[in-house]
Amino acid sequence: MRYPRFVILATMACSILAASVPVGGENDSDTQSRIRVPVDSVGYALNPAQIEQVVALSDSLEAKWLDQGRSDLEQHGGEAMIGCIAPHDDYLYAGRVYIHVMKRIEAPVVVLIGVCHAARRKGIQGKLVFEDHAAWTGPYGNVPVSGVRDQIIESLPPELVLVSDELHAAEHSLEAFIPFLQFFEPEVEIVPVLVTRLPGDLLEEAGKGFAAALERICSDKGWELGKDIAIVISADCVHYGDEAWGGRNYAPFGVGAEGFGRGVAQDLDIANSTLIGEIDGSKIDLFRERVERDDLEWPYKVTWCGVYSIPFGLTVLADYADRTGRGSPIGHLLRYGTSLDPGMLPGEIHGLGTTNISTMRHWVGYAAVGFW
Repeated sequence: MRYPRFVILATMACSILAASVPVGGENDSDTQSRIRVPVDSVGYALNPAQIEQVVALSDSLEAKWLDQGRSDLEQHGGEAMIGCIAPHDDYLYAGRVYIHVMKRIEAPVVVLIGVCHAARRKGIQGKLVFEDHAAWTGPYGNVPVSGVRDQIIESLPPELVLVSDELHAAEHSLEAFIPFLQFFEPEVEIVPVLVTRLPGDLLEEAGKGFAAALERICSDKGWELGKDIAIVISADCVHYGDEAWGGRNYAPFGVGAEGFGRGVAQDLDIANSTLIGEIDGSKIDLFRERVERDDLEWPYKVTWCGVYSIPFGLTVLADYADRTGRGSPIGHLLRYGTSLDPGMLPGEIHGLGTTNISTMRHWVGYAAVGFW
């Protein structure tokens, strides 16, 4: 839902500048002292009151769905969720979907696997994009970046790694999670990484290399996936319509009620066939077959912005599980929604808005998928 983002272009420019200024002053040469500031001052919570209202409203409105989710997950006997797919759209549109996975994260360290929206425009591919900040700004103060980040970077092939504060400073797909994570776990630490196009077999190689590095680190620390560290994959589902998409037409089924219904059905079919149940290489391949065109210039068969973040993140989860002998991750679709249904959170949350329209000619789908 975030392109084009006319509402916050000025904010982006200011944020990129601020994110490159060290905390200690312009002459501070220690890059680790820098704090990554939010790029989006419209769609996401910037202060405690905003995130507390979003959580309270979403919890209340989703009570039935949350109870159903608890019932469905009894089969896992209280085990911690090891990872999830969560939306990154405006809280007013997607808050009711976020809550289903965000409140189930128990680990104090969270690997954030995000979309790099600018990569295609800049011609960047074949890279995992890390950053060099010490912390990210949250509504309750700064959220530290875990030292696990640097250990992972050191373990990966250099040609796979790109460290770019600039790309992270301009990208919203991970900052969306910071207020939720901090609300539920005040001492949370993060490991942010953005995924660019990884053509052919490179995606599997990169995911398995990342998983191997993460497993070694966790083994050395005595950490358990889910309990001590978890993986959050950033992705919105279909971006649909023929209006306010920068001149592009994303309405293969037409607009209106029929187009909406068919777009939702397509989302649910993709989710149910590729993200639910035991996650293995065949399901990851099927997701790519359903969604990805394997083309840098136009990557989508279906306009899910998680076209790269989802298969990479699932490869990490599946390979990590295989290395530790815990069995394939099991995916559960905890909630699906769109910016039209269930639609916006009711009432007004001071200072919180939307970055684009939501109509039958411009809407976005969201899935909350938990993995155990």
